[in-house]
Amino acid sequence: MTDRSKIEYNWYEILGLEYYPAAEENEGKIKARIEEKRKEWLRKETDPLNGTKYKNYGELLKHGVIESEMLDSTKRKELIKDAQNKLFEPIDKFLKYFEGSIITSKKIREIADKTKRKEELIKKRIEENGKIELYDEKIYKNYCEYINRKYEFLTVEQNLKILDKKDLYKFLNSENINAARLNEGGIIEAIKEKRKNLIKSDNETSAKKKLLTECEKIFGNNGKRNEYDEYLKYLKYVNVKKELEEIKTIYEVTDKQVSNKENDNFNNIKNILNSEKEAKNIFIGFCEANKISYNISKRSDDSNRPQETRQNDAKRLSEAACERALNAIENFRFNEAVKCLDEAKYYWPENPRIAMIRKRMNEKAGASPNNYYGNNNYQNRSSGNSNSNGTNIILIISGVILFIVIAVMVFLTIKNMSANSSDEKRTQSEDNFPKVTSPTSGTTTENNENTTPPVDTNHETINGYTYLKDDGKASTFSSRDLGYEEGMMGVSDNSSAYENIKAKYCNAVNEIVKVDEGIVPGTNTPFRQATYIEVDDAYKEYLQEIAQMRQVVFLLNNGNDSVIEPESGCFYKGTRWNTENSKYKAKQFERDEIVNYYNNYGNQY
Repeated sequence: MTDRSKIEYNWYEILGLEYYPAAEENEGKIKARIEEKRKEWLRKETDPLNGTKYKNYGELLKHGVIESEMLDSTKRKELIKDAQNKLFEPIDKFLKYFEGSIITSKKIREIADKTKRKEELIKKRIEENGKIELYDEKIYKNYCEYINRKYEFLTVEQNLKILDKKDLYKFLNSENINAARLNEGGIIEAIKEKRKNLIKSDNETSAKKKLLTECEKIFGNNGKRNEYDEYLKYLKYVNVKKELEEIKTIYEVTDKQVSNKENDNFNNIKNILNSEKEAKNIFIGFCEANKISYNISKRSDDSNRPQETRQNDAKRLSEAACERALNAIENFRFNEAVKCLDEAKYYWPENPRIAMIRKRMNEKAGASPNNYYGNNNYQNRSSGNSNSNGTNIILIISGVILFIVIAVMVFLTIKNMSANSSDEKRTQSEDNFPKVTSPTSGTTTENNENTTPPVDTNHETINGYTYLKDDGKASTFSSRDLGYEEGMMGVSDNSSAYENIKAKYCNAVNEIVKVDEGIVPGTNTPFRQATYIEVDDAYKEYLQEIAQMRQVVFLLNNGNDSVIEPESGCFYKGTRWNTENSKYKAKQFERDEIVNYYNNYGNQY
């Protein structure tokens, strides 16, 4: 967890003074705010939730601590820096994964939602970072607008084709008329002079005459010239569209992420437009609109960059893909998660998180070892199935032998008790042991005509597990907020509370897995001595603890839920019992009260 012990009380935050972008350092205004807060804290001392905190502030004010720190310019600088660091810390955790690339408005909105910070603040931080480009959606919108326009320059195109010229500018240059340097009158005069010399009667001369006539119309009218310039841009975008459609076709077949560094189509687009910035923004807009997975670096040609820098960038991209995979898994989008993990492996094959996340995905999907989202090939799975089948046959034979031995022992025990006990004891024995057929005589212990074991009226079997028969008692489980957030949020130092939560988390995990051993969680009682409802209630109680501890840590770590388990060393992977019975999900036991508490107090320190 983040250590906030260096500055215990940041008075800029507590007093509500401005500290970014321009910090309030007017001592007169600072004193006025302190007095204003003194009255407020005095009123709130009786607050049942935060009264102690306000009393503490009041005591520090009485002893002159607040004024001594806020009226000391050096100390103020420390407080301002600390407050700004805390303001940007959750933002920077996300932005570091975008360094060297372009970030879209959609991603900025997602970061704003996760960090509870304003979008404008995130954009400001991006500008300060200097290593991230902002996606300009206006460029893609402009491309879409152009590509849908209609132009009428058919005569021009037909005659340019005869002369093998790209456009009218190139044609005029070939006739020694520089349209870029001459004004409107100079262009028209030069065209008229040129036309006088065209006396031949052939296709080429005819095409030149027609083009000079068209040039006179177009370059002699600013509106027409602007329209022609837009038409030339439209022709570039037509070629760009062909490249983009090819990208889409390849992606639909390969389902592989598109990267600007390795994609020939992107390089073609860049060459067509003669602008990497325009090419990247159109590329991103197209991929977003068509739901194409893509990756784009700040510079498509980074071959001259130091190898260590490129490796670090690759690791950052791999980590970012891992984060997207985790998010997809939590929302049950497993196919998307697989793509993200493949992307992570592409950038950094040795990334240790990939295997951990893939394992988490398999658990979340509820997949068996023979059917999961993984990299094992069919041959390995077939081999596993073969070994499993061989093992199953051995287990079945062993089970049959063991059953025969137990049956003989039970039979001899019943026979011995029947010979030496009273009728009352014999009746008790018959209630506790089933009537077993003798393996030698083929008869039952009491009646040759009745070979069916007596019904056990005290127990019931549900999905392969045996419990005491339902006694009619209702569930005692209570869905509620367990209060873990109170020691973790809105406090200056939560390290002790976090250690306590990690210990409780391990205890909850160790108790809940007892169900797979036929033991009621929180006890050492076997299922046969408890009803199904009692087992179910105990399971829900511990799953509720696990879910809410995860939720608290998730909120405090900016949406990263892979913190508490590795730090505590305890991992909840679900249980067979739950899969075969109620199929509870941890998210069912999260509470809105925790989110509300975080929104009110989570960002105070």
